Amino acid sequence: MTPGVLAAEYAVLGVLAPGDPLAIDELQRRTGLTGRAVRAAVARLERRGLISGVARPGRWQITPRGRAAWVTKGRRCTW
Repeated sequence: MTPGVLAAEYAVLGVLAPGDPLAIDELQRRTGLTGRAVRAAVARLERRGLISGVARPGRWQITPRGRAAWVTKGRRCTW
């Protein structure tokens, strides 16, 4: 894993990698993480520029920088 990126963050990146903007509840369902873990991961990923909010309120998508992090390291991780 990339230094400083937690497993929960990689799980969120992995779910967002296909490109569909998703809401927190959908991220929670697809990752199997708690709502609190997903919200914390989303906040950290947004601060680092790896994901961003989209025009539809409450939806998140992966950024080019986040995709690069996922492609380089994230695909090798198993959850």
